[in-house]
Amino acid sequence: MPWLMMTMPGSFLMAALLNGFFDVGPFWFGLLCSLPALANALHIVLLPVLGRTMTVREVTLGQGWLNFGLWMGGLLAIAYLPVDAPTRGIFFTVLFAVNCMSFSLISVGWTAWMGDFVPSRIRGRYMAVRNRTTSFGTLLFMLFCMLLLQMMGETRTTYLILMSAAMILRSVSLICLHDIHGPDPSGGDIPSKGFLQDLKALSKQKTLIRFIVFGSVMGFCMAFMGAVAPVYAFRHLGASSTQFTLFNILSTLTAMVLVKVWGRVVDHHGAVPVLILAMLAWRLGDIGWLFITQDTVLWLGVVWLWGGATAMGVMLAAFNLLLKLIPPKLRAPGVSLNLTLTSIAATFGSLLGGTLIAQGEQLNLNMAVVYRALLGGAILIQLVALFLLKGMKEPDIQIYRNTIHGAMRTLRILTVSEGLGFLSEMRFIVKSPKKRRQEKAAASSSRRD
Repeated sequence: MPWLMMTMPGSFLMAALLNGFFDVGPFWFGLLCSLPALANALHIVLLPVLGRTMTVREVTLGQGWLNFGLWMGGLLAIAYLPVDAPTRGIFFTVLFAVNCMSFSLISVGWTAWMGDFVPSRIRGRYMAVRNRTTSFGTLLFMLFCMLLLQMMGETRTTYLILMSAAMILRSVSLICLHDIHGPDPSGGDIPSKGFLQDLKALSKQKTLIRFIVFGSVMGFCMAFMGAVAPVYAFRHLGASSTQFTLFNILSTLTAMVLVKVWGRVVDHHGAVPVLILAMLAWRLGDIGWLFITQDTVLWLGVVWLWGGATAMGVMLAAFNLLLKLIPPKLRAPGVSLNLTLTSIAATFGSLLGGTLIAQGEQLNLNMAVVYRALLGGAILIQLVALFLLKGMKEPDIQIYRNTIHGAMRTLRILTVSEGLGFLSEMRFIVKSPKKRRQEKAAASSSRRD
């Protein structure tokens, strides 16, 4: 997880480095925030090419060490790069562009490889343990960052220590990957079949298409806010890196605490109503951004606290709904279509957010009004987008799989900029029908007693 905080420009660590220390500017920050989503869209084209000569194990290990080496060079450059270097925006764009593309290929390779060495009968339990471990690791790293920033201040040395710690942990994880071997010694082949031929069949799934449109609007607005909010917090509200880290910790804590609660609510009331209510609550809470000033910047903690609690409900409900809407025979192309469209939308959202802020500064506009107008507009669009879910019928079926790899990758990554970094590496799971029947029987028995 610390490695992910380095790879994602919108994470609390990189947002503080790019806006608080190097001050790359809103245009460059918006461009940087668009790169992870763009990489998600492009990997669909690049992966089949790699699949002609490499297995998923080779992709995961090869791209893993390549990504590590690139960041090693980037770390050395950051150590000597002047804070006011005219080319700092270009430098970070090239660094993150290559690393985001590499990281996207690692993510795809890892999820496919995992399907080979983790048996399906224990995959749900494995995912649950993995989710708890990554969540705990994220929280510990956040606390370490906040403590070091508080003790040493927002200096170049502080950021180099934090990034070096992430690199050391990453090297250990890569070494451990070499000891993982599944039933298939090669690690499994990469599927190279495209999904264009299945688009006609997917177009007949009207409810699925509506949901993908909703997800694309949601991805666009989340990416837009992810490019605007950190710049607003650092450049206008005067938030420190320590405060920004604290806000992320609060958001993470509430999401971690409420994940099981939201899971039960979705099981009991259905994904569609929970998705609507959780999204409504999430964005109504974000209206707090429009009223916070430099004197009340600590109130952002309340906004992020509420955001973590409600965003978890949105992600769980959306995952469950997508799991039901994608037909079994169209699972691969359906996931690919959803991932591609949400990624493209998120790419344009980040670019537009950064560009509009830069234009506002060039025109000498009242930037407080500009920031609030942009955030308010994004919130309003997402609230209006909820009408796409009105009357949507949730299929009353038993989910035949407990997870779909990559189904929510873009939206999970976008939550990094909203303080939910652990969600970006979380794999959502649902209980098996057998487990559900056991729990219902136990509940019925307790009521009779």
